[in-house]
Amino acid sequence: MGPYYRATSQGTGAFFDMFYQHPILMLLLVIGAIGTGIYFWRGKSSDKQVD
Repeated sequence: MGPYYRATSQGTGAFFDMFYQHPILMLLLVIGAIGTGIYFWRGKSSDKQVD
């Protein structure tokens, strides 16, 4: 990222700093987002098949 994001707000800067200090959190966030996307995508596809 770099220093440019620090000018946005203190909360946003602290949020990104937390991910730099704990990369596993970013990994968990990505896995959670992918899992949620797959869950909703499968839900929509099964609705079409039920007809």
